Amino acid sequence: MPAWLPALAGRWYALLPWALTAAVVWRTFGWRRALALLAGGYLITLLAEWASTAGWGVPFGVYHYRSSGLRHDLSLLGVPLFDSLSFTWLAFIGFVIVGRLGARGWLRIVLTALAMVAVDVVVDPVALRGAQWWLGSIYRYPPGSGVWYGVTLLNYVGWLVVGVVLALWVRLWLGDFAGEMRVAVGLSVALLAGVFLQSGVLAIVLAVGPSLLVALALLSLVGAAAVLGGSRRPATTLVIACALNSEAAAARSGLGGGWERDPGGGLLRWRSRRSGVEVWVTGAGPAAAAVAAARAPGSPILVTGLAGALDESWARGELGVGRRVLDPEGDWRALEPELTAALTRLPGIRRCDLATTSKVVEREADRRRLRARGAELVEMETAAWAAVPGLRVASLRVVLDRPGEPLGALAGLVSIGRRGPAPGRVAQLLLAHPGQIPQLIRLGRAQRQALARLAGVVAEAVQRMGSPGEPSEAAIDLQVSPP
Repeated sequence: MPAWLPALAGRWYALLPWALTAAVVWRTFGWRRALALLAGGYLITLLAEWASTAGWGVPFGVYHYRSSGLRHDLSLLGVPLFDSLSFTWLAFIGFVIVGRLGARGWLRIVLTALAMVAVDVVVDPVALRGAQWWLGSIYRYPPGSGVWYGVTLLNYVGWLVVGVVLALWVRLWLGDFAGEMRVAVGLSVALLAGVFLQSGVLAIVLAVGPSLLVALALLSLVGAAAVLGGSRRPATTLVIACALNSEAAAARSGLGGGWERDPGGGLLRWRSRRSGVEVWVTGAGPAAAAVAAARAPGSPILVTGLAGALDESWARGELGVGRRVLDPEGDWRALEPELTAALTRLPGIRRCDLATTSKVVEREADRRRLRARGAELVEMETAAWAAVPGLRVASLRVVLDRPGEPLGALAGLVSIGRRGPAPGRVAQLLLAHPGQIPQLIRLGRAQRQALARLAGVVAEAVQRMGSPGEPSEAAIDLQVSPP
């Protein structure tokens, strides 16, 4: 048996939460973000602990680990592995919980750090008495320096500082995501409850019970501040889902200014400061849209952006509202009749049947095949949104290419899963197809005009779908034609 295995197993109460957090972040955000978050969080904490234990006293104040108490533990720079790992998962669960309660931006950062301080208010006095339970006597403060059951005041200042840095680190890699991820929220609540249950029982047994009461009081204040801070923000009432940055920019321009950017989680979100409207940028293709759709709130969804016409009856810049959508597997999915009916009341907009494909449709044979199934416009995202049970989805599309005016070389700029052209792709295309530069210029101009047309109707579309402060359109008995 490797020598390090018993050392890790003996600290299961710190390493198991870390492993569960790693699994949830990996599953939700991908392995790259999980690795960056956890490895970077460990290094941040390691350097902070080393700077304090090496005699500098920054940021936690001076304290020292006991080598005799850590002889069976893995350590780096004199700092035990399990201790530095714990900070990151504590920061993650705090970030998730205060976000679920409604805190965003800098309020969320500060409240995450204060939640970590609240945890340490009870954990540190208990840990300092580790010789009386299974932790062991692993560290000490200078004699007479402790003001809270032997713990120094600077220790809590350090927790606040490191908590802010770690919360910023979480936000950097995961974004200011809301609390809609049930697995992450459930895990975070369970881990926090577990920490307080274990530390609370030990605090009572070790005669430091008041530390538990103070910790719970501080945590309650953090929760109240998160709820109050969140209550000042309008609830999400509508999500406008776009595949590309250019489409999202058109939607935002049509709705006016006052947007907050929220990157992370595989998509980019813009939230209006004045209303509950959010603009999501998912990346091109049904797979990317499905990832975003899995995180959708219960509010209506307006999928919008560019589309290709499948017959000559559609002109560039013309707008269509989908009644139903043909998914890549060949099945029809109905879109929300009430929302579709409300959007078709907009002047100059046609009702139509859409087709969602997993690649850009350029070949005439592919257009004929989709036309034969009854589709009129083709795009790459709506079916993924419509596949989510209970989600109210409408789709508003503006025509860019058509049978007589295909995308040509411009189709090569559409990278599946991305929000725009890959870096250097434009230059690569121009070098590979120098003769198509005039066509690319014309298509670029046509794209801008089509998106400007879309921007001109977005505000009215939002209003008709029931934006904040506006009544929802009355339902119309809209019959979706059978497959």
